[in-house]
Amino acid sequence: MTEEEVERAAQRLIKEANRKSDVERRKYEDDRYTEECEASARRAARSSILQNILARLKEDLDDAVAEIQSELDEKLEELYAQSGASGSGPGGSGGEDAPYEVDYSLPMRERYITVRDYYLSYEDKEEALSDFLADTVAQDYLGSYYSYIHQLLLTMV
Repeated sequence: MTEEEVERAAQRLIKEANRKSDVERRKYEDDRYTEECEASARRAARSSILQNILARLKEDLDDAVAEIQSELDEKLEELYAQSGASGSGPGGSGGEDAPYEVDYSLPMRERYITVRDYYLSYEDKEEALSDFLADTVAQDYLGSYYSYIHQLLLTMV
């Protein structure tokens, strides 16, 4: 496989993972709405029971997204291992403005994982999304992969 073919295959895998994440997000939103309506009908909309149910639904969503991400990582690792592909970039390492290690000699998969893991380590996903959007180094460092992390963070907010 050429590097271009590998990148296209990786993009397809990432798009599919994002699609699955969107499905899980919509399911979560539908389930949350249903639970809130049922609680309202039972006049329990402000109860701790509802809060516990909503927390469980959110936890289920987070687990599902983490599982999707784990599957994506495995598939990308397998793809890159089969092809022996490495990322392209300006070369060298640097990134003095980035809060994570920036090394253009790394394969694109490794860059993606490094940046993704950094932002997923945030407790507050809204803050992670905000910081990610302000991260100009990530835009250059990840290229087309930038949008995939953006979509992932959007599903977690």
